[in-house]
Amino acid sequence: DKNLEQIEPDKITTHNLLADVCQAAKYEGDSIRGYYALYDTQYPSSGSTICTAL
Repeated sequence: DKNLEQIEPDKITTHNLLADVCQAAKYEGDSIRGYYALYDTQYPSSGSTICTAL
């Protein structure tokens, strides 16, 4: 749980930055999945996609 602004550039390697980004993407995807059903229930005729729910 680090913002990119707080990461010290001299401590970044290509490999750990990629791993951090992938891990963050997985976490965000998992959290979106849980909210999408609630959004779809609340707005059933919206025809929205997961991007709209964000």
